[in-house]
Amino acid sequence: MIQTLIEQADRRSTMADAALSTDETTTLEFTGGRLSGATTATSHGVNLRVVSEGRVGIAGTTLEDGAELLDRALESARVGELAVLALPRPAPLPEVVTHYPRAASATVPDLAALGTLVRDRLGAERADLSLTIARSLGSVRVANTLGVDASYDVSLVMLRLQARRNRDARELAIEGTLAGADFPALPDLEQLVAMVRQRLAWAEREAEIAPGRQRAGFLSTAMPVLLTPVEQALVGKAALHGGSPLARRRGARAFSEMLTLHDDPLIDGRPGSRPVDDEGVVSRRLPLVVGGEIDAMIYDLETAGRVGATPSGHGRRSTFGKPQAAYSNLVLEPGGASWEEILAAVGDGLLIERLRPSGQANLIGGTFALRAALAWRVEGGEITGLLPEVTVAGNAHDLLGRVLAVGRDPMWVGSRSTPAVVVDGVSVF
Repeated sequence: MIQTLIEQADRRSTMADAALSTDETTTLEFTGGRLSGATTATSHGVNLRVVSEGRVGIAGTTLEDGAELLDRALESARVGELAVLALPRPAPLPEVVTHYPRAASATVPDLAALGTLVRDRLGAERADLSLTIARSLGSVRVANTLGVDASYDVSLVMLRLQARRNRDARELAIEGTLAGADFPALPDLEQLVAMVRQRLAWAEREAEIAPGRQRAGFLSTAMPVLLTPVEQALVGKAALHGGSPLARRRGARAFSEMLTLHDDPLIDGRPGSRPVDDEGVVSRRLPLVVGGEIDAMIYDLETAGRVGATPSGHGRRSTFGKPQAAYSNLVLEPGGASWEEILAAVGDGLLIERLRPSGQANLIGGTFALRAALAWRVEGGEITGLLPEVTVAGNAHDLLGRVLAVGRDPMWVGSRSTPAVVVDGVSVF
């Protein structure tokens, strides 16, 4: 379909590009340690962009036969924005693994066995265990009127578990997730199980913390509160519209020299891995923050055209709407601190594992005040117990300038890899 669509668009427009994506996801739910349901959902979407008479038109469809798609895109171009983008030309694709045959051929019993394996290892922990296992198979194909025609297959296996325990009218929930293009390796499963057991043991003791400014360790699952404002500020569109506090600081130090952040779509087997973005730009590793200095921003084709920048290969398309810049695999480089050194850096403070979402859509300024759904008291460099749901507050941009330690053991949470990070000056109340 997509090749025919591009050929027709080439005859009726100045230029055009399109992205076709397919997906089939099988999801298994375990409740109370037992398989309680299995579902399968499929999707198919085509997004077409044309430039006609100097203006951009966009249309999308979920139908297999998109006969009217080109007509609708051309109609959209009549009232569309002025075109400022340049489409990429064909180029060799880098090698990156996005699809594993073992995951693709797995049956429902194979997926159920994965859940049973985790359940059996946690069966003695006196906790109510819930598990979700999802296996997705899909494909992406991108083409344009300059000759780009690139495609790749995708597999993804996700395991999410929650171990709940009621304690003094409070429900304690320990959560963990593994996600990748293949079945999780046994060492990763064992590490996940060990983490849950450790947290349940820590929770046997309760602790308190005095209000005020504290040293705080952010574990990988809590790092989004610090990194999301940075990520949003490094999107080219935020700079274009004047909303980025980092746009004018390129080449200058904005954070602690301990911090190095890059986006890497070429890591084998990760959820954001891909050889080409949804606009046909070849993928590459992109340093964003190097030793605390701002090194680069991410762009889709349109935003790059508006600011005169080189496209970074971060165009992401949904079925409907125009492409937007989005990250692939974000990696915060590990530091040198062992687990014991992380706790020593916290000293007398807290270790934050999970924060309750705020519902706030725009976090680019970095200021936050969130309830800690799961946090641990640290005294004298040792964990002494579970804290109540205290509120933690601060500004992410400021706190990332006051880093005391960066852990050496990163953990993947979705498509973000981060170690533990200790900062000074978090407000607790």
